Amino acid sequence: MADRVALITGAGSGLGRATALVLAQKGYRCVLAGRREAALRSAAAEIAAGGCTAEPVVADITLPEDRSRVVERCVTAFGRLDVLVNNAGISHQAPLLAATPEDWRRVMATNLDAMFFLAQAALPTMRAQNFGRIINIGSVYGSLGMNAQLYGTMLAAETPNGPTRQVGYHTSKGGVLNLTRDLAIAVAPWGVTVNCISPGMFLTEQSKAVVDPEVIAALVKMTPAGRFGDPPEIGHAVAFLASEEAAFITGVDLKVDGGWSIW
Repeated sequence: MADRVALITGAGSGLGRATALVLAQKGYRCVLAGRREAALRSAAAEIAAGGCTAEPVVADITLPEDRSRVVERCVTAFGRLDVLVNNAGISHQAPLLAATPEDWRRVMATNLDAMFFLAQAALPTMRAQNFGRIINIGSVYGSLGMNAQLYGTMLAAETPNGPTRQVGYHTSKGGVLNLTRDLAIAVAPWGVTVNCISPGMFLTEQSKAVVDPEVIAALVKMTPAGRFGDPPEIGHAVAFLASEEAAFITGVDLKVDGGWSIW
C-alpha cells in the first residue's frame, strides 16, 4: 500500500485516530483532517514515530471551502487520493420536545451532509485513477432503536419536555446507510467502492471519561462478545474494505459490534 493515500476525517482522536494508525502501519500515506490542531499534530507525530507518513490538516468539514482544501492537500502532497474514510461525527442529547432546529442541523451537517459533499469532492480524482474506496463510519443505531434504559441517568427517561433522546444522531446514521448504497451504485463503473462500517459499543478516550461504570457493565452484558470493541478493530475493518481483496464488495453495511445487533 506504499503508493496509496488515505484521507481520514475526525482523525485527531477516537476511532478516527485509531483507524489512521492502522492504515499508516499498513503503509498508507495518511492525511488527517479535523478541527483540533493539537490532537491532529499528536496523531501525526505518533504515526511518524512509527516510521510512517501523515499530514495533519485543520479543517471543518461542514464548510465547502474546507472540504475542497483537504482533498486538494491530498493531491498536492501525494499526487493522488485512494481512500476516503468519512469518520467525523457528533451527537446531541436533548429532551424530545426541546430539541431545536439548530441542534438538528448541526448534527446533520457533520454526520450526513459532509459525508456526501466530501465524497463528491474526492470522486473526480478517484474516477481519473479508476480506483477508489469510500468508507463511511455509521453506527448500529443507524438501523436499530436505542434502549435508553441501558444508559441509566445519562438519558433521563422523563423530563417536562419528554424523554431525553438523540434523535438527530440516529436519523443521520440511518441516512448514512442509504447514502452508502446510492453512491455505491453510482460510482461502481468508475472502479470506486462505497461501504459503511457500523460500530457497536466502543470505548474511546472521550467516552471513558463520561460513561458511568454501571452503564459500561450494562452495555457489555448486552454484547454477545462480552466486551467493548477496541478502536483499532474499526481500523482493521477499514483496511480490509480499502484493500484490493475487497474490490467486489460495495454498498454493504459491515457491523463491527461483537454481536450487538444479533439480538
